[in-house]
Amino acid sequence: MAPKRKPTTPTTWQILTSLGEAVVVVDRDLRVLWCRDPLLALHRPGATIVGQPCYAALLGRREPCTDGCPVQPVFATGRPHAVERRFMGPDGGEQWREARAYPIVDGQGRVAYAARISFDITQRKLRQAAHRRDREALERSLSELNRLQVDQLPFQPAAALTRRELEVLRLLAQGLSKPRIAVLLGISANTVKRHVTNIFNKLGVNDRAQAAVWAARQGLV
Repeated sequence: MAPKRKPTTPTTWQILTSLGEAVVVVDRDLRVLWCRDPLLALHRPGATIVGQPCYAALLGRREPCTDGCPVQPVFATGRPHAVERRFMGPDGGEQWREARAYPIVDGQGRVAYAARISFDITQRKLRQAAHRRDREALERSLSELNRLQVDQLPFQPAAALTRRELEVLRLLAQGLSKPRIAVLLGISANTVKRHVTNIFNKLGVNDRAQAAVWAARQGLV
């Protein structure tokens, strides 16, 4: 039987290289001690990074950043810190990156270095912007609906739908799923399900297609 190998303890650099593609380590004087950032190499080919202040090496500044720095709060508080930055990509399009900095402590538990890790969050920001536009459009539509008096609503009041049920019905008729409706209205999926059941019962329909037809005939969509 072959002897068991003792588990090896990873070195500091092995741990750092496993963190991701864009990692920068700085000391308390904000000097870059180690760097692996393909994006930086792309935008500043041939630039000397190690040994330079991080604000000069990463951002081309002459003075430390006064706002939006992820590293300085780590040395001040000993806790991780994150910031988001927007910039123009090589193709002229808007791009976003999130920079997170984490403390690296010495044997006395003092923060000696900070590891800055950068992530591309462009797609997440685009989804957030699309969600915000959807919510704003919904709020405008609901605001217009809520300005109407009951006797001005474009359907028979015998249906006796509540304001919330009208909101759910409008979105349901537009083809939105129940989870999506829940997100847009800020309510739970179970609450949406309950509203849909009430809508079907009040309208005397059996499915969303019939409810959508009813809503279209009444001018809701």
